[in-house]
Amino acid sequence: MVLGRLVAFVVPLGFDTLAVAIALGFRGLGPWRPALVFAAFETVMPIVGIVIGRFVGERFAMPAEVVGGLVLIAVAVHAFRESFAVRDEAAGMSFGSLRAAAIAGVGISMDELAVGFPLGAARLPIAQVLIAIGVQTFFVTAGGIMLGNRIGERLGRRASRYAGFAAAVAFCAVGLWLIAEALIHR
Repeated sequence: MVLGRLVAFVVPLGFDTLAVAIALGFRGLGPWRPALVFAAFETVMPIVGIVIGRFVGERFAMPAEVVGGLVLIAVAVHAFRESFAVRDEAAGMSFGSLRAAAIAGVGISMDELAVGFPLGAARLPIAQVLIAIGVQTFFVTAGGIMLGNRIGERLGRRASRYAGFAAAVAFCAVGLWLIAEALIHR
């Protein structure tokens, strides 16, 4: 059961990362520096949310899981809007300096900060969650950039949009699942 819950949280984050990585790829960026930056930030950012979610979840288990589900649904709405936005989420991202890489890392990892709360409320093992997020982020970023380099801008924009839409659907599904599970086990 823990593995299924872990995968349910990590997969939507991967789709979200893939959307940005493909866009970085058709801009001609190399895969390794962004993959390392994104993996570092996406592994660290959920910690704050996890700690808060774990604290609240231990005291108010059912309400915390419902709120966590609602947070995921809000992230889904945001991801859905972004997937259809005209703007390019990867525009202006640079990895040439430490400051630019940090700004890009914070920008890409805001969803992980929000997802941290429901992760903590779900009482998943923190170390395993962070390792899974870091590993998937590294490989999805590197692979997405390589794919974006190969398929070009037009197809890359379309693939990025579909990955963002898939992230939205997955976040919504996990949010609804958390709410239903909390209400059933009440």
